[in-house]
Amino acid sequence: MTPKEQFLSKRQRYQPISLPQNFSDEEMARDWTLLEGDQQEIERYRKSFRLSIAIQICAVRLYGRFLNQVHDLSPHIVGYLGKQLALPPSLTVEVPEREATYLEHRQNVLKHLGFQRFDQHAQEQLETWIEQQARLGTLPEALFHQAENHLLDKRILLPGPSVLERLIMHVCSDVHVELFETVFTRLSPELLQAIDQLLMVPDGEQRSYFYRLKEYPPAPSISSIQSYLQRYQTVAETGIDDFEIHVLTPEFLDYLFKQAKRYSTKDLKRFADHKRYTLMICFLLETRKTLLDHLVTMHDQYVIDISR
Repeated sequence: MTPKEQFLSKRQRYQPISLPQNFSDEEMARDWTLLEGDQQEIERYRKSFRLSIAIQICAVRLYGRFLNQVHDLSPHIVGYLGKQLALPPSLTVEVPEREATYLEHRQNVLKHLGFQRFDQHAQEQLETWIEQQARLGTLPEALFHQAENHLLDKRILLPGPSVLERLIMHVCSDVHVELFETVFTRLSPELLQAIDQLLMVPDGEQRSYFYRLKEYPPAPSISSIQSYLQRYQTVAETGIDDFEIHVLTPEFLDYLFKQAKRYSTKDLKRFADHKRYTLMICFLLETRKTLLDHLVTMHDQYVIDISR
């Protein structure tokens, strides 16, 4: 997975639990109210550890993960949990110092909630589910949150965000290769040659025409409209107007278009033929529509400007 193919932000990757800072009493009651069975379970522990056990029970049930930084939890929530447990007010949450006790508490929380750890069997089942969703055209970014909810529904402890991201991209990559190969077999030699021309840097130039097609539209003027009209004609002359693509959903087509825009000409040339040409097909299909929309907008704005 290349950096350009990663879809999680740094915050999502390294801070998997986004703790609430501003919330209503209703939201707090919804997410942090202990059930009767929870309180019975918690009473088994020493009073000094009951608050930390309560936090982890609610965190796993709500987020599918243990809360490592319990001291980052809002004092309002800590106080709400303490009141349910009839504990005296406290600004600190005591956690076991002995690793054995710490791990035992976590295992007990999982057993109480009926959760299981994300093991090899759970990963294999998740891979099958991801493949099914990817074949329906679900995008990797959307699959991440859907996969988390899927695991939560099955009461499986969520893996680290980067682990889940890599797993999704790995499975999606295999599915996408099949789609790329299907699209590639439908391309005419003339269309392949036209795409090659777009990726070439002409003599005396520093950039390929592909790079120019990615440039943002300039302010409306006669020269910019003419320039964009030329770009539209260049795209149309590739023969893309005669190409129909039915194996990709509109959402997946837009996803590949955005992926292609993120790559340089050098990046694309390093890809296997089926991937490079499919990305370029999606780029051309969406660019054709985008150029036409820009031309209409630029023309209308130019008419408004000269009429003032």
